[in-house]
This record gives sequence, C-alpha cells and structure tokens, in this order.
Amino acid sequence: MKMIRRTFLLLLLPVVFGFIGAGLLQTDLIAKTPNHDLKRLFNDLGVLAIPPDSGPLEIRLSDPDGRPVSLSEFRGKIVFVNFWTTWCLACVIEMPSMQKLHQKFKDKDFVMVAINLQESAARVKQFFEEHKLTFLTLLDITGDVGAGLGIRSIPTTLILDKNGRLIGKALGPREWEGKESIALFEYLVDSHVAGSAVR
Repeated sequence: MKMIRRTFLLLLLPVVFGFIGAGLLQTDLIAKTPNHDLKRLFNDLGVLAIPPDSGPLEIRLSDPDGRPVSLSEFRGKIVFVNFWTTWCLACVIEMPSMQKLHQKFKDKDFVMVAINLQESAARVKQFFEEHKLTFLTLLDITGDVGAGLGIRSIPTTLILDKNGRLIGKALGPREWEGKESIALFEYLVDSHVAGSAVR
C-alpha cells in the first residue's frame, strides 16, 4: 500500500509542478504585455488609465493669434492636453516641467496643447512670453470645452493616443520632466497605435 502511495505521489509531483510552472509562465507573459506595461507606467505617474472605447476627441479652438486649431490635425501623434489658467498657482508651478517635456519630445510623434480657460488672448500671450513657453496654447474663452469634458479642477491633463482617443487623465500637477513621465511618453511615442489596448 505504501509503495502504491509513493508511486502515485511520484507520478503526481511532475503534474503539480507542471501546473505551477505553467501558471508562473502565464503570469510572466501577462506582465510583459503592452497593456500591462502601459497601465504600470500610468500608475507610476498617478495617471488614470481610460479604456479608449469612444472615438477621437475633437476640440477646435483658436490660439492667442486667432488661428483656428483642431486636434484632428495631430492624428498619428500622442497629444498632451493640459487645462490651465494664469491665476492657478499649481498650473504656474507645473508649466516649466511641461516645457521640458515638450522640448524633449517635440521632434517625435508628440504634441503638447495647453488649453486656457476663460482668459484673454493678451493675458495668455503675456504669460507665455514671461515664462518662455514654446508649446501650443489654445483659448477656451467661454469655458464650454472644459465644461463639456467635465474639467472641474485645474490643472487637468488628458493624454490622447495616436488615433486621438482619450487614454489617460491626470488631476493636479505633475513633474512632467521626471523619469516616470519620460518613461511613459517614450513608451507611447514608440508604440504603433499607442493605448489601443488599455483595458
């Protein structure tokens, strides 16, 4: 009887270890999927990952010089959309790190768009000149675009994939020149259709 039990256990052990090994392998494969990588990068930066279930986010506003700009112009690029005002201290503190991120990625598939809420073109132009900011800014004079997107606090940053779909949202300021941010945007700009599998 003992011999039968021993033989049974010896036969059972490889099966058990096989299941454990397969489980570990599957976990390892899941950990290396692009979807998991993107979620981890978002988490590292405190960005809410959003499944890109809806179509492209379309915003059409004018810059301080009156030139109309549509987000659809940036298809094929990762679009960083930041809602801000000149009187928001957190926004002002965040802007230099945004400028550094813009400088690092401006020659890649990346565009930064700062949307000012309900301030004059003259005030925004003056602010950009004073702070030596070179990325694109647009004017939401009425505040309707921000309200339509549910922007309730500033700064709020939206991240769009290369198809123009919303895939990430950050409430409050971030150190956009930090290593977590650089790792995220390097991943996104190098992806063929970044964010298409965020679930």
